[in-house]
Amino acid sequence: MKKLATILILCGMLLISAVPAMGMDYGDYLNSALEFMQDMYYLDVNDEETIKAALKGMFGNLDPYSGFFDNQETQQLNDSLQGSFVGIGASLEKCDEGVRIVKVYEESPAEKAGLRDGDIILAVDGVSTFGKEASAVASEIRGEKGTRVTLTIQRQSEKLDITVRRDQVTLNPVSWRIEGDVAYIYIESFTGSTGAQFGKAIDEIARRGVTRILLDLRDNAGGFVDEAVAVARRIVPEGLITRLDFKSERLTDKTYYSDLRNSPYIMAVLVNEHTASAAEILAGAIQDSGKGVLIGQKTYGKGVVQNMFYVLTPEAYAKYSKKYGLHYITAVEWLAYQGLFLEPDELLGTIKITTGHYLTRNGRTIHGVGLAPDIEIAARNLPNGIDLALVTPLGNTETLTPGAYGHDVYQAEKILRAAGYFESSPDRMMDQETQEAVRRFQAENQIPVSGNIDIQTRDKLNECLNTLRAEHDPAFTRGLYLLESF
Repeated sequence: MKKLATILILCGMLLISAVPAMGMDYGDYLNSALEFMQDMYYLDVNDEETIKAALKGMFGNLDPYSGFFDNQETQQLNDSLQGSFVGIGASLEKCDEGVRIVKVYEESPAEKAGLRDGDIILAVDGVSTFGKEASAVASEIRGEKGTRVTLTIQRQSEKLDITVRRDQVTLNPVSWRIEGDVAYIYIESFTGSTGAQFGKAIDEIARRGVTRILLDLRDNAGGFVDEAVAVARRIVPEGLITRLDFKSERLTDKTYYSDLRNSPYIMAVLVNEHTASAAEILAGAIQDSGKGVLIGQKTYGKGVVQNMFYVLTPEAYAKYSKKYGLHYITAVEWLAYQGLFLEPDELLGTIKITTGHYLTRNGRTIHGVGLAPDIEIAARNLPNGIDLALVTPLGNTETLTPGAYGHDVYQAEKILRAAGYFESSPDRMMDQETQEAVRRFQAENQIPVSGNIDIQTRDKLNECLNTLRAEHDPAFTRGLYLLESF
């Protein structure tokens, strides 16, 4: 059997070697089933709809990770995986008045236009948002890059029209800070920019001479293997990171290595039952290397990998099958065998399919088993919805007064909300509601009541944060203590 040269999957970031397909010919059987559906179903369905339904059923029932995605779904999936999309850069939630902006992303078009967390969107280009779901409003806000959208905003007692120019938005999946002598790094997911963003963080951490890392992988559902490997290569000493084994001869098994000879880092890695897939690859590499311990709960146990393949429309399939006498459904096969690059309108969507499993440095299989933590500890709580690990201690050197807006106000509001003093969503604005919460906090902590966040109040809020962490996030507290004891 002739094997072609290894080629790059168009969107899978893994290498494959193409070989002719083998097995029974089910063509007549499937054609008969599709014809029966079209004939018997009480509504008219065209060939493309029929094929999509068949593919969704065929691949969607294999396992929870496989499936068929039409072109629109494929774009949404790719945006999610890449962490990049065209829009304004704000997350939304439904509220009584319309739709509220929950978060404005840093350096996004929304931030540059002056939108703020907590703003209520009353209308999009003059069309009311009242009664609409957040997803519907988000769709109205989306559009072509470079075009503009005008949002009517309610901000406290003000009503504003703010025009935003849509642009490419790249979300940063990595956040970090230094507390004392420990660097805390949170990786939300392994998107197309995780390796680069982590590299920037670790470069700055190294520049500051910090060698103890508290790495938070809790609720990280995974993403691209290559991005997890890119992170591992910056912190894991030389040796195997992971090996990917595939069933099909069309796929070349992959081994990933680190060549970092002298990793200076000591690590505590926070994991839970939602740490999965690529996040488990990274956690397993750190654990097997002996450079870090896992703290928390047993991980999810997703030790299988998926590839994505573009598939042809029925028309394109018929055209090329007739022309070349070959019967390939995926674009990658036509590229491998005939050197054909298909046009976008010749693609029906993508098949995402589980193709193999991975092993850790020490040869452990994780799928269905998970990684057992070195230190098992109770799961965290999120008091009033606040993730205390992501709250940064206040660092303001001047008193925060009414009208102040920014990072320290945001962190103060999160502490006050977690402690039960502040009922609204943190919005970075030192308004009357924030001041009232500060006054209650000051009164209960024997601080002169002013409603402003002065240095004494700042320090007391930071003490409160530490107390809340000890009570609600024992894994974070244990990891920080463990690293500080080295």
